[in-house]
Amino acid sequence: MSTDQSPETEGRPAPRSRRRQLTVGAVAAAVLVAGGGGAYWASTAFSDGTNGAGSTDAARSPDGGPPRLALDGTTTSARDSGEGVAPGEPMGPRGYRAEGELPDGPKAAAVYKPGHDVSRAQVAKLAEALHVKGAVKDQDGRWQAGGGQGKGPRLTAERGGAGGAWTYQNGQTVPLDADPDPAPGGKPLSEKKAEDAVRPALRALGLEDATLDAGSPVGGTRTVTASPRVDHLPTHGWDSTFVVDDKGTITRAQGSWNKTDKGEVYPVQSATATLDEMNKASQSRGGHGDEGEQGDEPTKIGGAAFGLSLERSHGKPLLVPAWIYEVKRPGGGDLKVTHPAVKQQYLKPSKTSGHPSEPGSGDVGSGGKQPTQAIESYKTEGRTLKLTFWGGVCDTYKATADESGSTVKVKIEAKKKDGKKVCVKIAKRQTAEVELDKKLGDRKVVDARDGEKLPRK
Repeated sequence: MSTDQSPETEGRPAPRSRRRQLTVGAVAAAVLVAGGGGAYWASTAFSDGTNGAGSTDAARSPDGGPPRLALDGTTTSARDSGEGVAPGEPMGPRGYRAEGELPDGPKAAAVYKPGHDVSRAQVAKLAEALHVKGAVKDQDGRWQAGGGQGKGPRLTAERGGAGGAWTYQNGQTVPLDADPDPAPGGKPLSEKKAEDAVRPALRALGLEDATLDAGSPVGGTRTVTASPRVDHLPTHGWDSTFVVDDKGTITRAQGSWNKTDKGEVYPVQSATATLDEMNKASQSRGGHGDEGEQGDEPTKIGGAAFGLSLERSHGKPLLVPAWIYEVKRPGGGDLKVTHPAVKQQYLKPSKTSGHPSEPGSGDVGSGGKQPTQAIESYKTEGRTLKLTFWGGVCDTYKATADESGSTVKVKIEAKKKDGKKVCVKIAKRQTAEVELDKKLGDRKVVDARDGEKLPRK
C-alpha cells in the first residue's frame, strides 16, 4: 500500500508517480543551519496530551515516587563542534573514564516540556530583529512573515499550545542536504562579531543568558549556536542556531523560544553513577566500557556539569535531567556527551526505543526490524490518510495501513538515506500519505506500535 520517498525540500513537493504513494513533506519548515559539523535535533514543539511534561506510566512507582519516565532509543547523546556527531549517536567502541573526581549534584530535578502558544506579537518582534518585512499572517496553522510570492526573507513559526519552533531563510530556497555555505569566497567574521550579529534575535527569543558557541566557520560563514538555560540549568541539544555570512547578515536560522512547562520531579544520581550507566549503554551497543578491551583506551572525561538534555519520549521532545560531560580528545576539539541522570528505577524504554523485548520498536533491534515512527495525528482526504509525525531529514519513510472492518492500523517505517554520509540530524514535523482500499468511514485509526487510537486533526 505504499512506496518510499525522501523528505522533500520545503516548498517543492515531490510529484506523485503512482497510486498509493507515500508523500513526505514539511508541515513545519526545517532549515539546515549546521556549519562545521554542529549537529542537533532542531524542532521542539509537541503535544502528547499528558499533564506536565513527558510520557510516563499512569501508575505511581512502588515506592510512592513519580511515574516511570519513558525514553526513546539510545539515551546517550553527543555534540561535536568539529566532526558532526549527532545527538543519539554512539561515540564508538571505547568506554568513558573520568580523569578526576566528579560532582555529586542535586538529589532531585524536574523534566521540562518545550513549547508554548506563540503569539503574533512574539513573531513580529523576532521578524523585526531578523529584518523580515511585512505583516505576520496565520497560514495553515503557522505564523509566517515575509516571503511574499516565494521571494525575500521569510520567518515561519509553529503556533498553538505546542508551538515554539521557528525557522528563517533570507530568501533562497535551499535543499536540506545542501552545502550550508552561501559565501564560499569570503572570510568569516570573528567569533565576537558573529555573536554580536545575532544578539537582537536572541533578545527577541528570551535567550539573553544562553551560552554561545561561534567556533564553527565554513567558507565565508560562521555558525553561532545558542544553548539556553532553563531554571538556571544549562541545556544540551536544545539549541537555536544562526548562520552568519562575511558581511554580518544572518542567512539561515532555526530554533525555539525559551519557553517550557515544568513536569514531574525525579530522583537523580551523581555524575559518577551516571557515567557508569553511560558505559553500560555503550557496551549494549557493542562498545567497550573497560580500559584495554580489544586494545582500545577509554575516552577521557575531564569534567561534568548538571543540566538538561534534549531527549525524546514516544517520539516527542523532552528536556531531561542529565550530566553533561566534557570529553578530551587527543586531536583536540570540543566535545560534550550527555546521559540522563534520572535513577534507573524511574526509567523505562518507550515503544519507540528499539528495546529487544518490544516488537515494533523504534530502532532496529536484535531482530533487525525497521524503525517505526511515533505518529501524532491523521486527517482524511477521500481514501487517503495523511499521517503527521516528527522525523529526521536524514531518513526516508514508508507508510503502510492494515485495514479491517472496524480498524485501520497504520505504521511509518524509517530508513537511513546513506549510512556512509555524516548527516546533520534535524527533526521536523512531516506528513506521510497512504491510500486505503476504501474510504475510512467510521473506522478508527490506531498506531500499529501500541494499538492506541490516533486523534483526527
